[in-house]
Amino acid sequence: MTLTYVPGSSIALACLSAAVASVPGWSGLGHWVWARKHRMPWCYAGQCLAIVMLVVLWHPSMGWPQEPKPFGQLTDWLRVTGEMRGRIEYNNFFQPAPATNNNNDYTFGEIRARLGLSATTTWVDAAVQAEYSGLYGLPDDAVASPGGALGTGALYFNEHPDTTQNDVHLHQLALTLKSDLLRVPGLSFTLGRFDLFDGLEYRTGEPKFDYLKTARISQRLIGTSDFTDATRAFDGVRGMYDTKVMNVVVSGVHPTQGGFNIRAGNTLTDVDVVYVALTAKRGSVLPGTEARLFYVFYHDDRPVQVVDNRPAALRPLLSADSLAIHSLGAHVLTVLPLGPGQVDGLVWGVYQFGQWTNLDQRAGALAVEVGYQLVGIPLAPWLRLGYFRGSGDSNPADGTHGTFFNILPTGRLYANFPFYNLMNIEDDFVQLILTPTTSTRFDVAAHTLELAESRDLFYSGGGAQNRRVSFGYAGRSSNGAQALASLVETSFNHTLNKYFSWGWYYGHAFGHSVIRRFFRGQSDADYFFAELTARF
Repeated sequence: MTLTYVPGSSIALACLSAAVASVPGWSGLGHWVWARKHRMPWCYAGQCLAIVMLVVLWHPSMGWPQEPKPFGQLTDWLRVTGEMRGRIEYNNFFQPAPATNNNNDYTFGEIRARLGLSATTTWVDAAVQAEYSGLYGLPDDAVASPGGALGTGALYFNEHPDTTQNDVHLHQLALTLKSDLLRVPGLSFTLGRFDLFDGLEYRTGEPKFDYLKTARISQRLIGTSDFTDATRAFDGVRGMYDTKVMNVVVSGVHPTQGGFNIRAGNTLTDVDVVYVALTAKRGSVLPGTEARLFYVFYHDDRPVQVVDNRPAALRPLLSADSLAIHSLGAHVLTVLPLGPGQVDGLVWGVYQFGQWTNLDQRAGALAVEVGYQLVGIPLAPWLRLGYFRGSGDSNPADGTHGTFFNILPTGRLYANFPFYNLMNIEDDFVQLILTPTTSTRFDVAAHTLELAESRDLFYSGGGAQNRRVSFGYAGRSSNGAQALASLVETSFNHTLNKYFSWGWYYGHAFGHSVIRRFFRGQSDADYFFAELTARF
């Protein structure tokens, strides 16, 4: 038997070696076993996965095709992928006074780069991807006392106190067994480190419908936090059964660090997540409509202190009293023709129960949105209205925790100016989307933000991102107030070609009574960024 060498394989091996070596304690990527006391060593399964990828790379039947291939496409089944995103961020945040380290006005830069190799065959798919995260010019005087982190740059600095930060880590290393191998049509099984987006288990291929799925349904509870400089990933297993009428997915994972912690290669082994979803695909039950039922279990016993509206002395470490939160929810999404345009609507809701340390968890959230777009005319104007409520806790001493828990979201999808999140919040908004060309989109929106419960905190953050230092959510006192802020924001996105895109965002927040009573200095805030992305 003659082995055929595939040019470009050395790139994949170098990428794999550098990324895996950056993860402390890893000699590969292992499988996930729910009973942690009986978990097999990561290294054995990782070595097996690496061997499988080598077999795929040097399979004797796979050689270079004769015809030219697109850039990055090495063979019919093997592809090198790459991405680089550069961004400048400007923060002019609310300012506490009097306070030390209360610099609220600064600019910093970011670079995120990825290099990967993917193999697609009849029986299996395999992917490996390394990620570089770099931050430059972070402020070292913007974590105020009192007041906390003043803007996104302070959030990065708060995780690692250095004005320049760099890290290379393994973002993906996954093997998918496909239906032809498993002998069950529609069934697949993925093992390793991969991305997980709740609500985005499949795409319809219809651009508008998929935009709403991605931007207004997915990742409300589980996502990669892709906006930040370091991307969260998930280590574990996922099974999927996909047909023309439905999609069923079951996942058991540990998240990695990420978000504002750029050491995203480290696994949060003390955080366990189970996600199960059943989706009736678009049109399978009602025309132009899909529906999903889902369940999420979140368990967290890291040695960090929980954040809620009790006095700090009464809030235990999670290693002593853990979180064990069950979330049951559903969504319905529809897009239908109506008159000279299209009407769209969605309802998303969740109820939570279980244990919030030594309290009973009883919380929930609801989103209702409707829109109408005129098609076939210049700019294709699309007007959307929405309401969201994430419950808060009305009594810190009654033995029940009533604050909706946001779990591990990609939070900026639903809070573009990320000084707030979906916990203890009411958000009424109106949005206008204009499409000058098929590759250009301009958005303008206005939000009215209030706390759901004035006796609860004003929360921010995007979930667990550190193994033993921080909870992942922060809370500031409302001082008995309820009106948070009014927010006006605009964004622009333009796809230049299949390799390059760019865009910007600007938001201005007019702080109301919650902001004024807490910060006591500057009660308005601005946030701006501009970015350029190249990918192949």
